[in-house]
Amino acid sequence: MSKRPHKTETLLAHLGRAPYTDFGTVNPPVYHASTILFDSLEAYETKDRTLRQGTKTYGRMGTPTSFALEEALADLEGGHRSFLLCSGLAALNVAILSLVGSGGHALVCDAAYQPARKFCDGLLARFGVEVEYYDPLIGADIAGLFRPNTRLVHLESPGSLTFDMQDVPAIAAAAKAVGIRTVMDNTWATFLNFKPLEHGIDVSVQAGTKYLVGHSDAMFGVITCTEESEPELQQTTRQLGQCAGPDDVYLALRGLRTMAVRLPRHQETALALCRWLAGRPEVERVLYPALPSDPGHEIWR
Repeated sequence: MSKRPHKTETLLAHLGRAPYTDFGTVNPPVYHASTILFDSLEAYETKDRTLRQGTKTYGRMGTPTSFALEEALADLEGGHRSFLLCSGLAALNVAILSLVGSGGHALVCDAAYQPARKFCDGLLARFGVEVEYYDPLIGADIAGLFRPNTRLVHLESPGSLTFDMQDVPAIAAAAKAVGIRTVMDNTWATFLNFKPLEHGIDVSVQAGTKYLVGHSDAMFGVITCTEESEPELQQTTRQLGQCAGPDDVYLALRGLRTMAVRLPRHQETALALCRWLAGRPEVERVLYPALPSDPGHEIWR
């Protein structure tokens, strides 16, 4: 976690470069790699086998391109470690699988991303995990839903489609008090507008395809976690063979540089459209927490 007193805009411009650049280039080049060569059998046998960030062992475990982005995202999220995956859905599913197993009970926000619900009702159910959907506005009362076998609470705020705002600190505190881990889909807000780990969440997930890449030309997902949650996430990611393609990683690293410019414009345009829609006679209701009339406005603020 970075202790540097720089503004986010400054960090976006500088993180994820040195020491991963070659020949004085501003940005790390794209490394297409699978097999990594070692000078001797001894060097291979004594290599770092912990698979920690920055350790070169095999292309799927990371290259200088992916190490650069992992380091930048972990810093920006205020987390211990980031993992890069092939899509946002893959990132979310791996995060959930890492923290709940057969016979476990998972509480999932009722406003969750629909493909995530299909995963919970399909593959997760086949693996013997019972999923219960809860009212996203439940707040600290979520403690009343906990069971002895509850292992995970999944949040999404704002929620997909309905944009419900959850009381993230209250839910995280209730879960943490009884040793239940939390995963939050933070795709809508990104780390620019909300940092889940600073509010008690254990694992933050983003579909980087959307705002991080930002140009509709790459599929990408990222998981950022606390130090306590890293072992399970690393094991699940590696054993499922998950990784992001080198070109997509490069495009995400490129998109990172302009996020502080692009997202305020997104917000400005969205607010203007929502205000216009709210004044139309054929529109019954606009679901957008930035509007003062929205029930989630205070939490959004």
